[in-house]
Amino acid sequence: MGIVVSVGGVSFPAKAGFIRHCQAILHKEEGGSEIVGEDAAFVDAILKGRPDKIAEIGPRKVVRYLRKHHRHCNTPCFFAELDDGSILDFSFKKFIAAYPNATVA
Repeated sequence: MGIVVSVGGVSFPAKAGFIRHCQAILHKEEGGSEIVGEDAAFVDAILKGRPDKIAEIGPRKVVRYLRKHHRHCNTPCFFAELDDGSILDFSFKKFIAAYPNATVA
């Protein structure tokens, strides 16, 4: 049996379920579209579970979340648009690789 993963108020019986959920959010709409509603809250919890990315954001605020293709590997990724207009990519795969030691909201 896998490790139960709880992120942003959503629980999965194993890491594979978490990965499928993230992929479903990424592929729900075309690349470059905004992530809204419950999906945005879920993605926000993933970002908050990445201390390295929170440190990178610093005092800036997240304005919105996007699904876009990463320029280096052309795969869909989560991005946070910050209040200074910059865009920060972050990987749910790095989050889940560190789980359960990741801090989750």
